[in-house]
Amino acid sequence: MVNEDALRSQLTRGRSTIANDPNAPDVQPDEDLEQADFEVEKLPLTPYPSPLEGRTYPLGGLSKVIYNCFVPADTNPADHRPFVMQMAGPHRELHFDPAETVVGIVSCGGLCPGLNDVTRAITLFCLEVYGVKKVIGFKYGWMGLMDEGIAEAFELTQPVVRDIHRFGGSFLGSSRGRPVHKHGEEMLDNLLRLGVNVVFALGGDGTLKGASQLYDCVKKRGADIAVIGIPKTIDNDVCYVAKTFGFETAVDEAVVALKAAQSEARSHKHGVGLVKLMGRHSGFVAAQAAVAFGGAHIVLIPENEVSLETICKLIEQRFKKRKYCVIVVAEGFGQDLMQTSGTDASGNAKLGDIGLFLKKAIDKWLQANYDESTIKYIDPSYMIRACPAVTQDAAFCPQHANQTQHEAKNRNTNCF
Repeated sequence: MVNEDALRSQLTRGRSTIANDPNAPDVQPDEDLEQADFEVEKLPLTPYPSPLEGRTYPLGGLSKVIYNCFVPADTNPADHRPFVMQMAGPHRELHFDPAETVVGIVSCGGLCPGLNDVTRAITLFCLEVYGVKKVIGFKYGWMGLMDEGIAEAFELTQPVVRDIHRFGGSFLGSSRGRPVHKHGEEMLDNLLRLGVNVVFALGGDGTLKGASQLYDCVKKRGADIAVIGIPKTIDNDVCYVAKTFGFETAVDEAVVALKAAQSEARSHKHGVGLVKLMGRHSGFVAAQAAVAFGGAHIVLIPENEVSLETICKLIEQRFKKRKYCVIVVAEGFGQDLMQTSGTDASGNAKLGDIGLFLKKAIDKWLQANYDESTIKYIDPSYMIRACPAVTQDAAFCPQHANQTQHEAKNRNTNCF
């Protein structure tokens, strides 16, 4: 578990450095961290016995997890004191009385495979294992907690969520915008009116920052509500998180697109297959899919910018070996090659379409240098986002969701 304030600080520090100076050195995420950043905030102890006592769950005595087990080669082990995080798990005493506890679930941001799996797992575990009073689903992201959307909040029961994991998309719906720092008090009023004790926010870094801002309102008001984030992003780029749900599914589906691009490219003389994949600030999906596929020749990711001239030279080198080339590009790559401006509803910088840009630029270069050539462009982004979770994610989602609930019931808050 990690304090969400540490995430907010890290994201602000890292993103502002990149935005203000594209040539700035790599951000060093550990240089100004303290152990306090990994200490999770807790609500006052009002102990209720856990309904898990006497069952097969081992209660209490949870271990610590080392945040970063790697150190520079010249580090003296005796001087190294690693940061540690609390492992999540069941506890003997709970802050909330399960029989009187109302749980709320909200899903924000872009779609991601596994959203319905997590929603289902939270609901079933809350009702069947902890025996909570009620689980409420809020529709269409943070809007669902505001006056304009609160009327659409509905109760989640076993029959309601029974089969939702078989489908892609978001059963609760999603949306962008409605910044919590502007509407937090209004959201809190509605949570108090519905008697909600625990809020689970499913989303990426923007949603997790919003959840922490909501907790700021809760703390200021002195309300007895726990706010817990559950990291969600296909891009797999949430700070301090080794893997987010949806990533495995994204890689699996991306490989299907790469196979199609290869078939198109190698069926033509001087054929190029170009595939654009997700990854605003990181190239995990593009890189992992390329490795899993084993047939990509050029992989372009935001962490390693190269010029258009270099890309064309790499294609030329590939053509000297074989008459086709498969290129994978993450959506956040090459933004400096295009003219972009403005932000989306979530406050993120609008990205130029690097896929279409490269398609036109490479096609122009091909026509100028080869008598016969073609480029085939595939963008499977929305098909991938809307997929049901594959086996690895389907197994990971309920494990993740269940551990999160143990901590929420215990009295932990403002964490993920």
